[in-house]
Amino acid sequence: MTESPNLIQRIAERAESSEDTVLQVLNDYGLTLASPRRQHRSLKVDRLRIRGVKAGEVEPGEFDRTFVFPVGVIVISADNLRGKTTILELLTLLIRGEPRDLQSDVLSWLTSVSLDMHLNGQSVGLRLRFEDSHICDARILAGAPAELELSDDDTACGVTLLARAKSDEEWAERIGTFMMAQLGLETIQVFNKPKNNDEAGTIKSHGWPAYYGAIYPPSGADKVLLGSTPSDYLPVRLMQVFLDMPDATRAMRVSALAKRLDSEHKAEQRRHHDASDSIALQLQAAQQRQAEAEERLAELKAQSPAESLQDLINLASAASRRVADARQTAEAATSAFVEAQQSRVADEKTLNGLRESAAASVLFHGLDPKYCPRCEEPIKSERKQHEHEYHQCAVCDAPLVAEDDDYAEREQRAVDALAATQAAEKSLSGARSAAETELTEAQKELDSLDERMGHAQAARQATARLEAEHELAAAQAVVQALKQLQPEPVEPPVAQVVLAAADSILREEIKQFSTDLYKDLSTATCRFGVAFGIGELEAVRIKANGTMDVTKGGGATSTFSSQSPGERLRLRYALVVSLLRLARERGIAGHPGLLLLDSLKAEEVQDDHARILLEGLVTAAAEEPDLQILVTTADRSLATQVSGLAATIEPDPGKTTIF
Repeated sequence: MTESPNLIQRIAERAESSEDTVLQVLNDYGLTLASPRRQHRSLKVDRLRIRGVKAGEVEPGEFDRTFVFPVGVIVISADNLRGKTTILELLTLLIRGEPRDLQSDVLSWLTSVSLDMHLNGQSVGLRLRFEDSHICDARILAGAPAELELSDDDTACGVTLLARAKSDEEWAERIGTFMMAQLGLETIQVFNKPKNNDEAGTIKSHGWPAYYGAIYPPSGADKVLLGSTPSDYLPVRLMQVFLDMPDATRAMRVSALAKRLDSEHKAEQRRHHDASDSIALQLQAAQQRQAEAEERLAELKAQSPAESLQDLINLASAASRRVADARQTAEAATSAFVEAQQSRVADEKTLNGLRESAAASVLFHGLDPKYCPRCEEPIKSERKQHEHEYHQCAVCDAPLVAEDDDYAEREQRAVDALAATQAAEKSLSGARSAAETELTEAQKELDSLDERMGHAQAARQATARLEAEHELAAAQAVVQALKQLQPEPVEPPVAQVVLAAADSILREEIKQFSTDLYKDLSTATCRFGVAFGIGELEAVRIKANGTMDVTKGGGATSTFSSQSPGERLRLRYALVVSLLRLARERGIAGHPGLLLLDSLKAEEVQDDHARILLEGLVTAAAEEPDLQILVTTADRSLATQVSGLAATIEPDPGKTTIF
């Protein structure tokens, strides 16, 4: 499949968009739908050198062992716990970047490990140096095989250093990137659904370790068909890649991106729906609140209105002026009354004094005292003579006033004056009382108006009408705000529509291409399954979802996972060899051809079964020139029972361990 105008046009038509928009979306997400020119994949290990110092009780000391691996089937045979699986784990550490299950004590023995291999026909060297069980220096080299053998420690002349690492993590990243690039593999991207409806899904990436699972399959106890994990549909995705289906990994990436955008859109729709529902409920409540406030306010408006505060203010202003005038009048009346009262008292004193003087005069003029009325001294004749001649009192020497002839006239005037002041006092007393009464009444009126104003003010602030007005205003504001908050419908983004259209078209093409391919793969797997020792196997059907249906024993069909561990092991090997077979027959970039098979006799594989399986692997390797299989077994006699083995690796004479 190529990124032809026809493909872009088909995507644009399905997305109801323009071709320029499709190209822009693909460019924005770093996608290209052009089919790359893939070369044949091949991976063969040539030489493995292991150096270190072994600790413990079993053959301790320094070791330096080199293994050579020809093409075909190589059997690594030794007793249990004597280094068989370690060979596969060290190859895995070198090629994958990290081992699957390398024992920590073995790792602590290592000082350096070297591997020479052919990758797509090119000689490549991998070098690891260890310190305290960790990689301290790692190199990827390219050069002729002879020169690579001289570069275990230092890079020889003519050898090119392609990459270098200084830690475990850095080596895993370097070798993973290198192997993916050299084998023409791309990151497998899969969409993971969200854990809950409030979130969008995520895209998970699988790199070189996922592909390596097809090189180093798990044990028969594992129920995964291909690779090391069944998650994220990796078995079917690996089959699609190794069957070189049209742009399988690019289609996976388009699919993952389309699903993620769709997940984000659906999450946004759910949030929009939830927000709309929430706002709708709030709006309904607010509208009900508004209706109730309008009804309440209408009822209050129909009732008698309260006194006007402004009218009361005007009345109070007039009453204040009246009080001021009454107070001024009362003060003036009181002042005049006091003055009249004082005048009346003075006139009373005057009249009384006049009358007392007259009476005393009559009395005293008739007296001829012989003695002083105070000290009783006799009054001498000289003083009496002096009184007579000079009109001075013989007792006190005070002048003697002659009797007033107009006394009656003066008395009458005093009586008239007193009568006048008494009349004035009485009149002013009435005026004062009237003024005080007016002031009291004016003050009462003002106090009453003040009280009414207070009541009117309180009524204006706390009355139910005011509350209703406020309630109505608040309800109207809430209704208006909620109407503005109602979210607009969420439309799918253009990128989602375009990628969804591209995903559906690519799926159609893969489905069309894969129908016959899966049929041929199923036939080949069944044939190899029989050759590997499942004699009752009648048919195998590999499905597009990465699962397998197995028919055996008179037509009964069951799943791959329901088979016995030994049968799962042989069917898995048969599938990998079939992938390699179809790649060769169709001239496509398939499985790289390296298989690491651990513990051949485990998982219910008995002596005859193990021999038949090994013979089948030897036959398959003879038919497939690119197939290299490393097999481990604790049965030292198994290799002697099968002819055609490319090599057998055993402990050196006098040793019980491989190294």
